[in-house]
Amino acid sequence: MQIETRGSNELVITGNIKSVEDSQDIKKAMQLLQQNGARNMLLKIQDSFSMTSTVIGFLMKLVNVDKIPVSLVVGDPRLYQLLEELNLVQAFNVRSAGK
Repeated sequence: MQIETRGSNELVITGNIKSVEDSQDIKKAMQLLQQNGARNMLLKIQDSFSMTSTVIGFLMKLVNVDKIPVSLVVGDPRLYQLLEELNLVQAFNVRSAGK
């Protein structure tokens, strides 16, 4: 998995989000954006079909506790379906990369 920071509030994630290290890397990258003053965050998850519970929990903390709006653009329909089944599409402003 690779993370690229674009601008002051955007992360582009390529590869599968599957390991503890992946989760930690995403969390660190998002915390850095937050420390640098990001008032909202956009994650473009290009091709991962899954997301660890650690990442989901951190995103929920950002949205519900820190009050930082998060938007996800997902490339793989399986990840979109997972987030839909977890009732997180609205909370994370999820949209498909194809839409």
